[in-house]
This record gives sequence, C-alpha cells and structure tokens, in this order.
Amino acid sequence: MSAKKAFNNAQGDLHLKKRAEDSRKGVLFENLVLNERAQLVLNCIIENYIHSSEPIGSRTLSKSIGVTLSPATIRNIMSDLAELGFLIQTHTSAGRVPTDKAYRFYVDSLSKPSTVPVQIKQKITLVSTEQGMQVEGILAETVHMLADLTKFACVVSTPKASVSRLQRIELIKISQDRILVILVTKAGVVRDKIIFVKESHSQEFLNSVASFLNEEFQNHSMQEIREKIHQCIVDDRTRYHDLLAHAVRLGKKAFETNNPSEMLIDGQMNLLLDEHFHNQSSVRSLIDAFNQKSEIMKILDDSMKQKGVHIFIGNENDHEQLQRCSLITTSYRNNQNVLGSIGVVGPTSMDYKRIISMVEYTAKILSETITERSYD
Repeated sequence: MSAKKAFNNAQGDLHLKKRAEDSRKGVLFENLVLNERAQLVLNCIIENYIHSSEPIGSRTLSKSIGVTLSPATIRNIMSDLAELGFLIQTHTSAGRVPTDKAYRFYVDSLSKPSTVPVQIKQKITLVSTEQGMQVEGILAETVHMLADLTKFACVVSTPKASVSRLQRIELIKISQDRILVILVTKAGVVRDKIIFVKESHSQEFLNSVASFLNEEFQNHSMQEIREKIHQCIVDDRTRYHDLLAHAVRLGKKAFETNNPSEMLIDGQMNLLLDEHFHNQSSVRSLIDAFNQKSEIMKILDDSMKQKGVHIFIGNENDHEQLQRCSLITTSYRNNQNVLGSIGVVGPTSMDYKRIISMVEYTAKILSETITERSYD
C-alpha cells in the first residue's frame, strides 16, 4: 500500500496540506499537519518518554492521555505516526519512541516555555550578586550553576575581542624591533601580543604613545578603534604630527585582534549519568566534541546572529558527534552589542519546556549583570 493510500485510510486522524513530491525513496509528503487527536497522542508520548525514558505503549498511553480514547484507537494513531516518521519501535514487543522529527514538531508547537520556578530564579540570580568578579569569572559561575540546575552540560562563549571595550593599553619595549602590547578591557580581560616595528623607539616615547591612545580610545570597542585608526591612515592631514603619526602606525598593529572567542564548558559528566543516553559510546563521542570545541563554537557563533532561542535537535546538527543530542542556545548582551552565547547540551529527549525557559532566564540575568557593571 502506498504512503498516500495508507494515510487516507487513517480514519481521519492525520491530514496533509498540499504537495507530495516524488523522490528516489518513494513519496515525500511536505507541510504535514496533524489534527488535534494525533497531536494529543504525539505530545503525550513525547512527554511520557521525556520523564520515563521508556518506550510508550498504547495501553499505558490510554491511562495517562487525559481524554477517552481506546487502546485500539491509540494504536491506530500511533501506527500512522510511525509510518510518517514521528515514532519508531526499537523492539517488536516494545512500545514506541519519538524521533528527531517528533521532537521538532513538538518544539515548534510549543506556545511558550514554562515559567521558571521562583526557587530556580533565586539560584540563577545569585550570579548577579557576586562582587568584584570579572566577566569571565561570572561566565564560569553561570555555566557551573546552569549545569547543576539542568543536570546537563552547559556552554558559553566569551565576548569577542571586536566588541570588547578598552580600559587601557600599555606598550613595553622588549628589543630594538619588538614591542609588547598589553590590552586591558573594561571586563578585566588582559590580552597581550608582540608587534614588530622597523624603527627603534625609547620606552619614554612608547609611554607617550600609550597615553595618547588611552586618552583617545578609552571605552571604545576594538572594532571602533580599528575603524578610527583606519580613517586616520587614509587622512594625510593627520601625519604632520610626529607623535600622532607613530601612534596611528603602532595603534594599527596593536589593535589588530584576531583572537577568537573562547568557550567555557561545565557539566560534561552529567551526560554520562543521564538515563536517556543508553549508548555510552555516543556520550563519549559527545565528550570528544566538547574537547574539540570547534563545532559547538560554530553553533554558539551562529546563534549570536539572530534574536531569540535556537534549538538544534539530533540530526539537525551537521556534526556527527552531536547528532544524538540537542542544543538550546541564546545570546547575552550589553546595551551596545551582542557579546556571546550560552546554551545547554543534553539528550534529544530533554524537557524542552523547562530547559528553554531556564536558558532564556539565565541569559537575561547575565545580560543585566554585565550591563549594570559596565563590563565591555
């Protein structure tokens, strides 16, 4: 029986909007719409599986679904959902398990995340009460706290160098052709680099250049500083002043910050203990992804480019090592810029309502804390 014919015989429980396209694998149905009973059954299976991590059968479902549906009716609906790729049966005698497609349908149908409980809000807000801590310390405390609350792994990217705001710059002569540049951002992050110069300069002259740069550019972002320096270079009128000319040339080299954001991780071992990860090799593969960082860092960078919460479920992740888990990310910011992203990594069967709300609230508190303390 064709997929379309089977679908039409499904007693009205499933409906398709238009468009079926032929492919090498058969008939591909797009723009799928499930009616209320089918959605109810699917959502109930997903929520049961989230909390039990056990395959769900029709008899179990009939007792918890909250409406009067016979086990036979539920079996028919479950059979149709399985044929359409929302459920799989791991063993012949076992119940059904949601697929990545089912979780995506479930997440997209959520009207809004659940409310964060007051006691959880209080624990998250504790991050904002830490005094005298620089931004990277606050980020480390935040991912540790979020990992403890979610019992999953948590990640956060540090602010990009381009949006960091200058507190001060120091220029230290270390040889005739080399100068040590020390950049201190308002967040208290110290970055240093060695630049090479053709002319030899005295330390006294370098101190004068540093004082000029601090006076001109303090509290500006690195991106703004680079743009202003570039404008000075193309404007020949600025070159009549020897100090300014050297400051521009040295500043151009000093503020070329190509340092990528770093990623802080906490709670990786939570995944080893999570009952939803039945396959330990998949957890070890995920730990390898944490150690390599680049793929998760790419996801965090991408989530900075758009507003709101971003959810990557199972095989939606391009990287094979991440295809047995889900990532929920959102950005944090100050008044001027998006600074980085924070997220939770867990099994595809995580409690999406609860985790989405916690990630959103944590990012909100983190943004407020960084803004209030004038970090970056």
